[in-house]
Amino acid sequence: MAQAPPTGDLLATEPASTELSAWLDAIAEITRAANRDAPLDELFDLIAGTTARLTGYDFCAVFVPDEQRRALIIRGSYGLTREYIDSINARTPVLLRAGDAGEGPSSRAFRAQRPTTVLDIAADAPSRSWETVAAQQGYSSLLSVPLVVGQTQFGLVNCYTADKHEFTPREIILMESMANQAGLAVETAQRLAEARDRTQRAAEEAAALRAELEVARSAHDQHRELLGVVLRGGGPAAIADFLGAALQCAVVIDDEAGRVLASACCDVRPGARDRRTAAAYEQARERVGPDVGPETVVLPPHGGDTGGLVVPVVLDDEVAGHLWALRPRAGFGERQREALTRAAAVVALALLKERTAQEVEWRLSRDFFDDLLDAEGRAGEALGARGRQLGADLSRPHTLLVVRRDPDDGSALGGHGDREAYAQRSLLSLVQRTAAAWSTGTLVATRSDHVVVLVRSEEECRSAREFAEHLCREIRAYAGGWTATISVGPTCADVAEYGDAYRLACGVLDLVQQSDRRDRVVSLDGIGAYRLLLQVKRPRELQSFAEDMLGTVRAYDQQHHTRLGETLHCYMERRCNVSVTAKQMHVHPNTVAYRLRRVEELLGVDLADPQAMLHLQLALMIETVLGE
Repeated sequence: MAQAPPTGDLLATEPASTELSAWLDAIAEITRAANRDAPLDELFDLIAGTTARLTGYDFCAVFVPDEQRRALIIRGSYGLTREYIDSINARTPVLLRAGDAGEGPSSRAFRAQRPTTVLDIAADAPSRSWETVAAQQGYSSLLSVPLVVGQTQFGLVNCYTADKHEFTPREIILMESMANQAGLAVETAQRLAEARDRTQRAAEEAAALRAELEVARSAHDQHRELLGVVLRGGGPAAIADFLGAALQCAVVIDDEAGRVLASACCDVRPGARDRRTAAAYEQARERVGPDVGPETVVLPPHGGDTGGLVVPVVLDDEVAGHLWALRPRAGFGERQREALTRAAAVVALALLKERTAQEVEWRLSRDFFDDLLDAEGRAGEALGARGRQLGADLSRPHTLLVVRRDPDDGSALGGHGDREAYAQRSLLSLVQRTAAAWSTGTLVATRSDHVVVLVRSEEECRSAREFAEHLCREIRAYAGGWTATISVGPTCADVAEYGDAYRLACGVLDLVQQSDRRDRVVSLDGIGAYRLLLQVKRPRELQSFAEDMLGTVRAYDQQHHTRLGETLHCYMERRCNVSVTAKQMHVHPNTVAYRLRRVEELLGVDLADPQAMLHLQLALMIETVLGE
């Protein structure tokens, strides 16, 4: 089963020189393994195998404490089966404390740092926990020698014999010498491993630093190129195009209200580019939610979407918008993230540049409007020249619009404080952006608590009313909770007419907002008798008059789903001509005649009576200004 243990007598009979040579060769082999940076488990197996071969013991094991230093486990072995090793390590570890039957020999050797021997495992009470596994493995006697590494209790070298064996002092001394040499080898291996780990960490840190340097260098280069784009006059659109091409992704720049300022995509097909970018932006906004905060947001891949990054654009310590980089072709690494962070600062610079230019333009426009609306025919040529410099050719007809925020519930018109100033600035900026996107020439400026817009009015241009309706929708979508009313004044063909048109538009605006109407466009195609209505300082009186005259017809139309009021209004606009009215409303003249008779019955008037017609005309004019 096992070879006869080389007792002290056998060791004594062996020539001293041969024994010394064998031990020196064994120590040299262990030292070479340590110096070549062998793994610790390999070194432990070598120590166990070399010890067993030198001493002739049947089995040998190297024990070390577990991570919690509660028990000793086998890390290296010779002659021991895998089942025995697993049983010791998993089910019956050597506890570093006394058990129910007392402290085991291995634990005692480790804690006392002195060799411990057991002649018969089966007869040793503290060793009974391992009696079964010892019998299965086939050993009877045990020698446990401490393994010290430097000044640290590192573990044990345990030797086992199949037959009962009395370990002599000489054997114990030899085993202690082997354990000491093994400790030196382990210490060397540990130091080499630590040196290797330090070298590896230094190499990793150097690589990380090189990567960071490369990220910073790449971001710096892109930042410099992007600054060049802005310095050459490029705005958000040019920035978006540059980033889309550089990062191979869709790019959207919006403002704090979520209004898109610019967008771009690496797709070369313009139609697909616009659709894909818009779709990516809408999906990203849904994922982020309505409140995009001041922090960078990482959008992980979702479904077929490759994700993206949302970086805030900060201007004057406030979030002025966001830079959206979406659907990258190859994902975003540190280099791309650093580039986008720096790009957001460039976007802020571009917005500041645009804001400064806008403020200069607004100031020049405001000064121009101040002179235009108070000109009264003076200095017409000089105003025309100034207007052309600002993009408004006064030799052509223009329509004046006045836009004013609707008052908050319970507040007076105008208001005061930082909130009102910010809202007024927001209104001016929103009107300016909408006007810039409009196809016809416009000029915008702020005056007091409202914004004045000059819209060119020619047959080839879209009407000022269309612009006003479009502007009203834009305000609803992007103003952030507040609304505005827009008054469309008469068209002016001469410099001297703008002052009266402005005062008329402001008067209509005052009348509408004082009557608690809001969020609408009011338009007057001619002046005429409307001047008289504007002299009335109590709009509720006008409302009461219109209700008395037309309320019955309006109620009848609502209840019976008829068009009597519309027919009456069209009849009055078409100079009381039944045939023209029928043609305009696409009905038979007899239908118009019937409806008019029904109006006479409901109102108790005769449409042939001039006084009755005057009252109805005034009521319709009031509805034109104040609404039904």
